[in-house]
Amino acid sequence: MNGRSLIFFGSKQAGYDVCRTLIDQLPNGILLAIICPDDSADQRSVMAKFRSLADGHGVAFHVVRNVAETRKIVATYNPSVALVHGWYQILPVAEFANTLFLGFHYSPLPKYRGNAPLVWQIINGEKSLGVSFFQLTIGMDEGDLVDQHFFTLSREESISDALRKAGDLTYKMVYDFLNSWLTGAIKFTKQPSEIPSYCGLRQPEDGIIDWHRRAANVHDFVRAQSKPYPGAFSYLPDGRKLTILKTVEEERVFYGVPGGVVEVTPDHVVVACGDGAIRLVEVEIDGEVEEKPSSILRSIKIRLS
Repeated sequence: MNGRSLIFFGSKQAGYDVCRTLIDQLPNGILLAIICPDDSADQRSVMAKFRSLADGHGVAFHVVRNVAETRKIVATYNPSVALVHGWYQILPVAEFANTLFLGFHYSPLPKYRGNAPLVWQIINGEKSLGVSFFQLTIGMDEGDLVDQHFFTLSREESISDALRKAGDLTYKMVYDFLNSWLTGAIKFTKQPSEIPSYCGLRQPEDGIIDWHRRAANVHDFVRAQSKPYPGAFSYLPDGRKLTILKTVEEERVFYGVPGGVVEVTPDHVVVACGDGAIRLVEVEIDGEVEEKPSSILRSIKIRLS
């Protein structure tokens, strides 16, 4: 089948929300299949919700484990469009000339191509972040744009706020795209003619804090990786892992050894950085229940590493 037909590739809650939008907006018979990767080992998996959504609306549901299975799925349905959100496997886009592969990238392309773009934007202290809806090609996030929008993120907001705002823009772009696609043609524009930047893959262990950085940099590092991500962390002198979920930039001037506790009160703890200091607001020990920083860091003799 080709004509006006669509299949969806995706995972996680954000992908589910996009798929839900497709179900709500498309006439019956156009969405042919929902395809998920086998992410059952991931605590963020919502594969059961995808399956229930598909079953409830009479849409085929598939779980694929490798590129060969993905290739077979696309060949079977031969859709005019494959819409992708939350997909972490290679898609053989060059092998299917009759299928237009479209996806989302949470950055203002061509900036921040690659992995974990929202995290990197926040780590770098960006105030204006973006979402790009674009054609998937064999190059890394190089395809023409269908749509692109921006949103602001204050220094008090974290990755969870960025994900929510990016998601809201994504759903709007899906809705606008479906209207255009069903009533006419899709319009593409070239990505802005500026030098691209690229993001490297991040692993949980990359969240260790370098206390020699400026306080503003440490604050950005923390808010970029807080929940729902594993979090920025440091180690107590006894070796326990201290995950720092929320901080505030300290307005007062402190001088101290980077990583050293410089003030403890019943309400807060202040830790010195390479320049300035930050106030710890929410922390966890070894991934357990959140605790008040002052119940853990009780002495100005403590040094975090």
